[in-house]
Amino acid sequence: MPTPIGHALAGLAVAWSTEPSGHSFRPGRSLAGPLTLACVALAVLPDADLLYPPIHRAVTHSVGATILVTIIAAAVTARVTGRISWRIALACAAAHASHLLTDWLGTDRNYAPYGIQMLWPFDTGWHISGWDVFLPVERRRPFSLPTLRTNVAAAAWEITVLGPVVAAMWLVRRRAKKLRSSGTQEARK
Repeated sequence: MPTPIGHALAGLAVAWSTEPSGHSFRPGRSLAGPLTLACVALAVLPDADLLYPPIHRAVTHSVGATILVTIIAAAVTARVTGRISWRIALACAAAHASHLLTDWLGTDRNYAPYGIQMLWPFDTGWHISGWDVFLPVERRRPFSLPTLRTNVAAAAWEITVLGPVVAAMWLVRRRAKKLRSSGTQEARK
């Protein structure tokens, strides 16, 4: 299962692929607008269940939780703006779902049953892809040297895998902003 770094990178990629480049993204000034921060938080949020380990990888790691996130985001945008912003609600849902996807693609050899209850409430089975895209992490003895080595290696691999995706989203947004600003300048002439 990925570290919080991997989950945060996945949430960042979702935010930057769904948020219009003219909103809170301003190269050189701000890379983290409200939607970006919300998506990163939602991508990391399911692991808050580690505070009570018996429920880890269950309900919070499911499509049921993703549906709940979508409903809450739709309600919040309706309350704040007077109408539902489906773009924001779906971006929030995709950010939460990115946690499910990265965990599903992760390596889970720590605690049986292996995987996550991804399809809850429709199915209570435990699911994992078996592809082991992301390295295993260790949670026992968190400050021991072997645990630190394992977790640093896992985080470095997540940066290697997800970093280029985030960089590509940043470059696409930067280019779109430049094209839009050059188009605005041409229109003013």
